[in-house]
Amino acid sequence: MLRALMLAVNGSHFAVPMDTVYQVVRRPVVTEVPLAPVGLIGVVNVRGDVVPFLDTGLLTRTGSLADAPFAILVQGAQDTLLIAADELPVRTDLDEQVGPGTRPGELGMYSHGALLVMLVDIEALASSRPAPPRAS
Repeated sequence: MLRALMLAVNGSHFAVPMDTVYQVVRRPVVTEVPLAPVGLIGVVNVRGDVVPFLDTGLLTRTGSLADAPFAILVQGAQDTLLIAADELPVRTDLDEQVGPGTRPGELGMYSHGALLVMLVDIEALASSRPAPPRAS
């Protein structure tokens, strides 16, 4: 059994391991970054630290989630990051993996009641961000 925090992103469900989660921020105050890379909503001041706020929708290829009402503060092996969520995330226990991940950063698909939940490694997702669209 894996304890995780489950988050909704554009109608899809993802989870991050609970041991990486520090805090859920409601209505984060975002400072935009000029010429920011694709997937970076901006930065947020969290207890005096400036933390990158990532668009989980773009990272998971479910569509932009730039005006997210919730942010989850997660600690990866290298960085502390905020990730966006549509709804208040919930703690859950993931039991049996029902399928593998198919993209970088996807650790596996789990069944949770009637939902399918993809466990993700946020740092791996962030490092495999989609390329910006080319100008024609």
